[in-house]
Amino acid sequence: MNTIEQSDLKLISYCGFYCGACPKYIKKECLGCKGDSSECAIGFRACKVRPCCIENGYSSCAECEKFDSVKECQIYNPILVRFGQFITRTSRRKGIEMIKEKGAESFLIFMMENRKVTMKR
Repeated sequence: MNTIEQSDLKLISYCGFYCGACPKYIKKECLGCKGDSSECAIGFRACKVRPCCIENGYSSCAECEKFDSVKECQIYNPILVRFGQFITRTSRRKGIEMIKEKGAESFLIFMMENRKVTMKR
């Protein structure tokens, strides 16, 4: 891969998913969460992370400095999301931590190369 385009970076969701590998995105059933239409994300209306990031000017929760870890954020960690991640053995938090540690471009390259939507626990 040569260089990361700005449009590629928009495929990183606010909460740490990589939309480019998502079956709904690939089938054009979802446009990701960074657009302006309610068709831009499966949980567009229910998501609390998206409006928080938009309000604060963040491209993802990795830019938030209110908490040492997203584990501490009530907006990021509602009970239903935690339960779903437990069942699917996935971790949005690991994606955000990787973005914080290595940068969005490194995260994107890793997710693209491994064709992952989210990190496994």
